[in-house]
Amino acid sequence: MLKIVEGKLSKYYNIFEEYDFGLCEATETRLMGVVAMRVMWTGKDNPRNKLYQIIHLDYSEYGVDDYFEFECIPGDENFSENKVNARYHWDSFVNVMGGRVVTIPCNIMMAFIDQAMPLADNSRAREYDDEENAEFRKNTLIRFNLMRETLDARGALEHMPDPVELIGELVPAKLATCETINYFIMRLVDHDYTAARYLSTMSETELMDCELTHPGIQTLVRNNIKTSRDADDKPTDGESTPYRCKATTLAQNGYYFTSYVIYLDGDYRKKNAKVTQISVGSMNKLSDYEAALQLQTVEYITVFDCRDRILSGFDGSQFEFLSKAEPKQVRNGWLYTAYNQDNDHVNSNNYWLNDDVYGYALLTIDGEFIMMSNKLGNINYMDQCAVTSLYSPFMRLDGRYQLNEPIFHTICETYGVMFRDLIDHPDSY
Repeated sequence: MLKIVEGKLSKYYNIFEEYDFGLCEATETRLMGVVAMRVMWTGKDNPRNKLYQIIHLDYSEYGVDDYFEFECIPGDENFSENKVNARYHWDSFVNVMGGRVVTIPCNIMMAFIDQAMPLADNSRAREYDDEENAEFRKNTLIRFNLMRETLDARGALEHMPDPVELIGELVPAKLATCETINYFIMRLVDHDYTAARYLSTMSETELMDCELTHPGIQTLVRNNIKTSRDADDKPTDGESTPYRCKATTLAQNGYYFTSYVIYLDGDYRKKNAKVTQISVGSMNKLSDYEAALQLQTVEYITVFDCRDRILSGFDGSQFEFLSKAEPKQVRNGWLYTAYNQDNDHVNSNNYWLNDDVYGYALLTIDGEFIMMSNKLGNINYMDQCAVTSLYSPFMRLDGRYQLNEPIFHTICETYGVMFRDLIDHPDSY
C-alpha cells in the first residue's frame, strides 16, 4: 500500500513530532475577544533547537488573525533572522493588546485554540473576507490540527477544562463593577456567548435572546454607566443591584444607540460580580448625523515643520512615546500609533473604544510631523518628547491646536494635504 510522505516544506509536514512542548505565554485579554500566544518547543535530539509559534486568536468572526512559525537552529543561516522575527511579531501583539502576559500549560493553551478553530472555518459567513485570508485560515487550521495530534498522542490533552471556566485562565484576577459591565456588553454584542456566560449567571439562550444581539455582530464603541435609584428597576431576584446604561455599538449596517438596565449580584464595591439580568429599554439605529454627534471627541494636535534632511530614514523610536510603535504607510505618509500598556480604560463608567490609544503621530509626505491625542495630558507629554528628541533641532513648531471636530484621520488619508491647508483659524491649547 502506497503512503504519501510529506516533505519539510509541506504545510502537512508535522514538525511538532521533532520537538517537545516547552512553554506557552499568553495575554490576559480573553475578555477583549482576542488572545496572543508565544509557544516554544525544544528539539528532542538537540535542546538548543527551538520552534516558536506566534499566534493571534480572534473570538469574534475570524478565529485566527495571524500565525507564524519560526524554527531556530544554531548554525542555520536563518537562525538569527528567525529569532528576531519571532520576537518582533510577539512584541507587536503584546504592545497593542495591553494585557498582562502569563504562562499557561499546554492543555489550557490547546483549549483556547480549540475555542477559536470553529470560527476560522471557511464555511462561516463574514462581513469582510477574501481568498487570501480564507487560504491563510485553512492552512493555519492544518497546523493547529497537527499540533493537537502531537500533544494528544503524548497524553498531554487528557484533562481539558470546561469551556466557560476556561475563560478565567486569561482574564484579570479582579474585575471592578464597570469592568464587568463593559466587558460583558462587549462580548455580548460580539456574539461571544462563552465569554459573556463567564461574566454572568444567564444561560446562553437568554443571552442570544437579548435585543442587544439582534443587529448581528457589533463592536462596543461607547458605554455610559450610572447606578440606578429608580424604583421601577427592581431586580427579579430581589437582591441584584441595577445600573442604567447607554451604549453605542457599530454593526455591519451602521451605528445603534441602546438604553438598558443591567443587574449585578453585588454592589459597586464587589469584585468579580456576575450579571444576573439585563433589560433593554430602547434600541435605535442612528443616522450618520446622529452617529457623528454621539462619537464626537476633542482632538489636541501639535504640528511641526521638519527639515528635509531628517525625512529620509526617519526613526519614530527617537520619540519616547513612540518607542514601541511601528510605522504604517497611509496615503499621506507614515502613521505611528502609541497604545496604552494596559486595559484600564475598560474600568470606566464612560467607556470609549479608542481610549486604548495613547496618541498618534503622522509624518506627512510634505514634511509635517503631526501629533494627536484625545487627552490633553497625553499631548502635553508627547510635546515634551518631541522637544527633547534628537530631531528637535531640525523641527520647527508650527502650532498647538484644539479641534472640536475630528480631522486627523482625514489628513492621514488625503494624499499630499497639509494641516495648514485644512484649518482656517483653529483654537490653540
